[in-house]
Amino acid sequence: MGYIKSQINKLIKDNSGKANARKASEEWFEKAIKSRKINEAASSRDRFLPGKIYVFEYKPITENLPWFDRNPVVLAIERVGNNDLGVNLNLLPVEFKEKLLDKLYDMMEGQIKNASAGNLKENAIKQKPLRITYEGVKTFLQSEGYEFAIRQYIPSRKIKQSVVSYENWAKIILCDFIDLEGITINQVKKLFKINQSK
Repeated sequence: MGYIKSQINKLIKDNSGKANARKASEEWFEKAIKSRKINEAASSRDRFLPGKIYVFEYKPITENLPWFDRNPVVLAIERVGNNDLGVNLNLLPVEFKEKLLDKLYDMMEGQIKNASAGNLKENAIKQKPLRITYEGVKTFLQSEGYEFAIRQYIPSRKIKQSVVSYENWAKIILCDFIDLEGITINQVKKLFKINQSK
């Protein structure tokens, strides 16, 4: 068990169950983005920086998409031309989402410590990006059939974007912000099963 999973377990224990931990994490997020004093999660208009987790409302050009998530929680990978590329964590099963970020945090622990050194600790806006690659993330997702969670986002179609500090990944993972359009969560699960059987 790595750092993220141990933090999730602590949150569950401290809040007497996962449902209560989820509620507490969602309350933490709402409070943080409204506060000018709390920097653990903060409003951001920037393009994606690799390794950071962003939460935003999204209004795509719908005629190009059969379905989408109105409120993605995205692990940023890189910029692709005029678009931002990342993994929509909402689309991953809970266990796999926790596994992905647990492994990534442990692999990037040295980088995260450097990115969060001194007055950058828990400062979501000022923390430096990580050196993660599209190929590395895609390979990890492909191993379980979840590569379709990698999505591109048009920056001008994102609104109310916030970024979360590395120290608070466990809290943001617990939040349930998914808001699907054109598909149900059960249909998403079927997509996973189809991809896993290939």
